[in-house]
Amino acid sequence: MATRHTHFAGARAIVRKAVLKAALLLLLFPALARPDPAEEALNEGLNLHDAGRIKEAIALYDRALRLNPRFAEAYYNRGNAYYDLGQNERAIKDYGEALKLNPKDAEAYYNRGNAYRRLGQHERALRDYSAAIRLAPEDPQAYINRGGIYSALKSYERALADFSAAIRINPKDAEAYYNRGNVYSRMGKTADAVEDYTRALALNPDFLEARHNRGVAYLETGEMEKAIEDFSALLRAHPESAAAYYNRGLARFHLGQNEQAIEDYDEALRLNPKDTEAMYNRGLAYSRLGDYERAARDFTEVIVLSPRNAEAYAQRGLVRLHQANEAAAAADFNRAYQLDAGIKKKLQPLIEEVKSRPKTKR
Repeated sequence: MATRHTHFAGARAIVRKAVLKAALLLLLFPALARPDPAEEALNEGLNLHDAGRIKEAIALYDRALRLNPRFAEAYYNRGNAYYDLGQNERAIKDYGEALKLNPKDAEAYYNRGNAYRRLGQHERALRDYSAAIRLAPEDPQAYINRGGIYSALKSYERALADFSAAIRINPKDAEAYYNRGNVYSRMGKTADAVEDYTRALALNPDFLEARHNRGVAYLETGEMEKAIEDFSALLRAHPESAAAYYNRGLARFHLGQNEQAIEDYDEALRLNPKDTEAMYNRGLAYSRLGDYERAARDFTEVIVLSPRNAEAYAQRGLVRLHQANEAAAAADFNRAYQLDAGIKKKLQPLIEEVKSRPKTKR
């Protein structure tokens, strides 16, 4: 029975809203100096951008660039505007122009890396985040974003190094601990993952993703009561989390709390009616309780939705043996063997055990 993590931490940390840079005009003689028209246009654009009027801001950035085609700040901020509109290719082009004019602009590299990441161009994103880190080595967010890419590419040691660097720079960054915890979890270092999720929660008790993933880690270490505590706390704050109901159901099932597990699977299925794993696990709980009719219904529904699920056929076969329907059970077992030849060795002792018990027709 698979546990469910929340998605890797890129969801919270990968994209930083671009910092809008306002050019400062140094006026040695304020009474006599005339404002630069390109900078005036830029500053008007920045004000509109801050107000959420992004398309109007772009028109002013365009004007600034017509007045001064070598205005790096205008390219940079127009890139930010295109990024905010989801026009990543245009954003990348503008960040590139800004970097031609100002090759030491760490934020332009950083933001272009975000745009490349959005497009799934991971290698280019890595190069830009690395350039940003070389130029601004004390920026924790660049390490976090690069670590997220490394984790997606399964370069876990590099990801750990980046998240650890972010934590060194800012030891109070809950998301960096959360991200590193996810990497530890993927590496099978569950105790380290628990430690990092706990640190994240100490810094931010409302960090629901960290609470959920710590609950999953407790499941994996067999600490079912602690897992239940985490999932219950999460559900008090977010009662529509299907994954939390599902995982709390797993913990309760492992503790033999079958009725409570069924209640949790019911809630998971209310929120996600096509969740075959919740159906399958609820079927197991019904089978444990001897409610073979409901168990058979759940396994049948799993088979309807996932016709190549060998485990569902195997479990329905065991239920049918309990119901003294040996012909139907044999058909299910044969289908399970066709789908997964390796299941036979595991299933045979269970079949013998059921055959040795009194039969019921519930």
